[in-house]
Amino acid sequence: MNKLRSKVLICVLLALLMTMPGCARHQTAAPETAAITPENSDTPQSSQSPAQAEPTPPQKTTILYFSDMQADPDVGDYSGLVELAALAFRDGAAPDAIIIGGDSVNDGGDEAEWELFHDAFGLWSDELVTASVAGNHDSSPLLAEQFSFPDKAPAQQGQGFFYTLSAGFVFFVMLDSNIMGAANDADIQWLREKLESGAAQRADWVVAVMHHPMWPIADNPKDAERAATMREHFLPILEEFGVGLVLCGHQHVYSRTLPMRGDAAAGDGRGIVQVMAASGDKATYPPGGWDYIAATAPAPNYVVLSADGWSLTITAFDAENGIIDEITIVK
Repeated sequence: MNKLRSKVLICVLLALLMTMPGCARHQTAAPETAAITPENSDTPQSSQSPAQAEPTPPQKTTILYFSDMQADPDVGDYSGLVELAALAFRDGAAPDAIIIGGDSVNDGGDEAEWELFHDAFGLWSDELVTASVAGNHDSSPLLAEQFSFPDKAPAQQGQGFFYTLSAGFVFFVMLDSNIMGAANDADIQWLREKLESGAAQRADWVVAVMHHPMWPIADNPKDAERAATMREHFLPILEEFGVGLVLCGHQHVYSRTLPMRGDAAAGDGRGIVQVMAASGDKATYPPGGWDYIAATAPAPNYVVLSADGWSLTITAFDAENGIIDEITIVK
């Protein structure tokens, strides 16, 4: 009965949203210029005869980023996600990819909860390329069945969800922060090899995605301990290979750090920016008093990345589609 009421409420909200200006359902066909490739960017391209015209390269790569989309566990209501997704897709054009920072559901092993999630989010995303890292709530074998990527955990890892994909101007390295706290040599070496790859070296922008923050926003001792380990063992590799942005979630608040180097803000402003999104209805955690926090806002929210060969713009929107934060990183 609760599930039935949830679906009825979702349908009512959707009907209302579809009557709002700019909230018509988007065209779900992926853009012809989108280049979404997992782990295969080093494969030589077939040669073309001189008579064949070169395809026109994309002018911009657009990525939608959501994280922690799970419903309040006390009510299991995803209607808020329906509304947020309708706003995110308001312009009618399909993004090149959707990236998810984990915790799309509260129990990743519950097929019924995944069904509720897809009832809410799938209307907008089912025909688009989607990729998710594993959160602490949805780190389950079922996760690999929900989205375009990962279709499976990489065989060389044996556990966890570590993989890469390219979307236009951006190369994403997708990390499983659930096990990064153990600082396994195999995971560290995997990261180095992927950032040394031709696909990463040719990309205009390299973005790392993980569920847990590398620089915590809320004051949580367990998160702080994990973050310290990730900074000690993984951050030097991200810095060495010029990663410009880390996307994360977990602490249920929007936040952006100053450009970071090591444990602190970079004095010269040249470092890695971390952006945290919180797209669900679970309670927002109050930010701590860290001096590296550049911007914060309560949930729910989502983020749009717009990239070309010279700049990467990060724009965050709230549940009323107001801009809560925006920054452009240039080379």
